[in-house]
Parts: sequence; structure tokens; C-alpha cells
Amino acid sequence: MSTEAYSRKWDRMSFEEQADYRDRKLSYFVRTQLYAYSPFYKKLFDDNDVKPEDIGTVADLRKLPFTYKADIAPTSDDPDRFNQFVLKPDEDLIKAHMPGAQFARLRAAKVFRGGDYTRKYLWRHYSPVHIQFTTGRTGLPTPIMYARGDIDRMVEAGRRILELSGFGTEFRFDEGFIMNAMPFAPHLGFWMVAEMLEHAGVLSLNSGGGRALGTARIVAGMENLKATGLIGMPGYVYHLLRTAAEEGRDLSNIRLVLIAGERIPPGMKAKISEFLTSMGSRRHFVIGALGFTEARKAYAECAPEGDTGYHLFPDMDYIELIDPATEEPVGEGEDGEIVYSCLGGEGTCVIRFRTGDYVRGGIVNEPCPSCGRMVPRLGSDISREVKVKGFSLTKLKGTLVDQAAFFTVLNENPRVVEWQVEIKKARDDPYDVDEVDIYVAPAAAADEEALKAEIEASIESALEVKPNSVQFLSNEVLVERLRSESGMKELRVVDRR
Repeated sequence: MSTEAYSRKWDRMSFEEQADYRDRKLSYFVRTQLYAYSPFYKKLFDDNDVKPEDIGTVADLRKLPFTYKADIAPTSDDPDRFNQFVLKPDEDLIKAHMPGAQFARLRAAKVFRGGDYTRKYLWRHYSPVHIQFTTGRTGLPTPIMYARGDIDRMVEAGRRILELSGFGTEFRFDEGFIMNAMPFAPHLGFWMVAEMLEHAGVLSLNSGGGRALGTARIVAGMENLKATGLIGMPGYVYHLLRTAAEEGRDLSNIRLVLIAGERIPPGMKAKISEFLTSMGSRRHFVIGALGFTEARKAYAECAPEGDTGYHLFPDMDYIELIDPATEEPVGEGEDGEIVYSCLGGEGTCVIRFRTGDYVRGGIVNEPCPSCGRMVPRLGSDISREVKVKGFSLTKLKGTLVDQAAFFTVLNENPRVVEWQVEIKKARDDPYDVDEVDIYVAPAAAADEEALKAEIEASIESALEVKPNSVQFLSNEVLVERLRSESGMKELRVVDRR
């Protein structure tokens, strides 16, 4: 079975064709790849008395328990846990599980090309070549591995996002200049944007965001280089364009703003559009995108309307929504939590993965009223309202973090007597960037300057987020700040966003 047989018409299959292809691809992947080569899923199947042949349709996935972040995330006792999700074939396993015709071709190639051919084949197809990270347990981020084929899928998904955003219809691939303001980090947001622009042949500047190139230089670069597009985190893009508008910059060439990595609040797109209009841009699209590292790709809305939901890739993944309370599937168009299953891959592969992301508006299967594509569309009102097993997750400055890291870092510092973390929006603007302030009551003999530097470094190391400030208060004042109205629970992390 050709694993990419429908890639060129991913958005033109009927929904019946999609369902048939999706089921066949899932069955093939589970039988010949996932069960065969994934240590975690082989054990999961066996422990639940499920044979790979029992998974013939996506509905059959319910025979298996969910996969959680806690299953993948490393711990101090098991730092290599993430490796159990990476496909690991060897010569004995491929002999046992590879389809007969494919194995015969491999064996013939080994005869004609030498005894080392099988090892080279496995290295070329399955060896990880790229690592990204998602949030892990406190201080231990989770590596997500990409083999060569996974990079190709990420790039293909990126090419589709560019088409959804208007490339090829509203403007040409070879005209324009895109400012990539995604923060430079080993995360999906930066690398997918950088790879998709390069492979599509679109001129771009990978600025690394405010912490790398800096807001002032990015604004100046967009103006001086006549940028036609901007890609970045919603809060930072808003901050960037608000700054540019206040400075009276000329961004009249901007045609596209693509934002991803955080929830996009109602009204943010309209405000971004207002900023662009004030700077001379007469026709532009503000498009949202959704991605999560375990999927190793992202999905986007479409031009020209934009607000018709995230267009999914039915030949690459299966996304269903469940009621987080009952854990049962919800109907079409009903709210629910995203559960993700890949239909192919070679590096880190997950099925029935609970993301913790809650979608209002559900999934609809009908032609898109904006672009006409025949793909499932996921509602774009998405928030992290679901408790994820073993984690207390939130987005800070575009980074998914486990709030438990604050407790570990600050509670374990002997020079910190009491502490509180306050999260808010800059300038009290609901669409602006996040700010993180840490209030500390220090031990009597603590060197405050040294302690401040130590806290900043340890928080940034554990959460990949640098505090905006570390402020010292007396123990009495801080204890008063920690009191809740009920008096039942200390207010350690206060989120005012």
C-alpha cells in the first residue's frame, strides 16, 4: 500500500473516500509499523489482549486505552521513557512483520548490494535525525523524535498551510518576503515555519522573535525590507504590530499574518487588522493555525475568510473529539477534547493521545464555505480546560509549561522563604504578550542580587520562560498576598489573564 497515495488530492477526496482511505492506512500502519516496532504500543496491545489485526477502522482504536503526556514524559526514575514511543526495527523484527513483497525486495537488494544493506536501509528510513521538545515533568522536557520521513510530512503540512493562507491563489510563492517571528527554540513553531518557507521557495528571515533579534529590529526589518507577511505567536505578533503602529511605521506591503502557538482570543484578529490598516495595508488576511508537538505538524484556517476552522489532513492523521468527563466520542459539531492518532510515521508515534485541548464547535465534515476544500474542519475556539493526567498545563509566552515547575524550583531553594507567581497581560491589554512576575520573601542572610539571578536562571531552565521580574517582599506582606478569600488554599500561581 502506498502510504501517500492521496497526498496530491488530500483536499479533494469525498468524505466517503477519506474514511475508507483513513481506515486502510491506519490498519496497515498498526500491523506493519506500530505494533511491530514501537516498544510502548506492542506492550499496550499485549497487555490489553488486542491484536494488531483487531484495528481495522478508526472506531477500533477504542479497544485501546488512551495515551497521556505522563506516559511519554521522562521522570528522574525513568529519564528514557520517551524512547519507548520511537519506532525501533531490527533485522529480526522486519523479517517477522514486513509485508512479504516488500521483504522480498529488501532481501534481493541485500544480495546485490552487500550484506550491510539492511542496516543502511534501517538507518536511512528509521534513524531519528531531528529532535523537538514539548513540556515534560518538572524540569525534564520531553524529546519528540523525527526521522527523515517525518520531516517530509512536516514540510508537506507546511506547504498545505501556505496554500490555505493564500499562496498560489491570492499571491504567488515567488513574490514576497515573510518575517518569521516565532521564538528560536527546539519547538514545532519555529522549525515548521522555517522548513516550510525554505522548501516552498519563499524568501524569509527567521528572526527568532523578540528575545533573539529584538522587537525594534524586527519592526525596522519589516518596514525596510517591505515584508509581505508575518508569522509568529499571537501575543507577540499583536505586541509587534501595536508597537509598529504606535511608531507610525509603513507596513503597507503586509498581505498575510499567520498566528499560532497560543489561543487566539475573539477580537484579536480584528485588532491586528486595525493595526495593519492604520499602517497602510489595504488587503490582508489574518489566519490562525493550531499545532502540537506530538502531532509533529500544524493545521491552519484558510483565506480569504479565515474563520471557518482549522483544516485537517485526512491522509495524515485521525483527530476525534471526546467528552472529557465520560471519555466517549461526541457527535459532529459538538464540543470536546482533542484525541490524536497518527496514520504513519517512523520516529515518535502516538495513537489515542489525549491533548488536553478543548474545542468549542467540534469537527464538521462539509465543504469549506470559504475555500471549498473537502476536509474535516476543527473549531478554532480552543482552550486548555482539561486536566491532563500528571500535569497542570498552561501556555506562557507561547510555551506550554507545567505550572508544577514553579513549585519545584522555588520550594527547593533554601534561600526562598515564601513565594508567589503572578501572570498577567502587558499593559492590561487582553491581546498583548504575557508577563510573569515572581514575588519572593528571601531568607535573612540571602544576597538578593545573587538570589534574583539564580531564580531567573532556574525558572528559565525548567520552563523555558524568563520571568519579567523577580521582586522581593517581606515575609508578612507575601503571606498576606497568598491568602485566598476562602482561606482554604494559598494563591501560589495567580493567573490574571
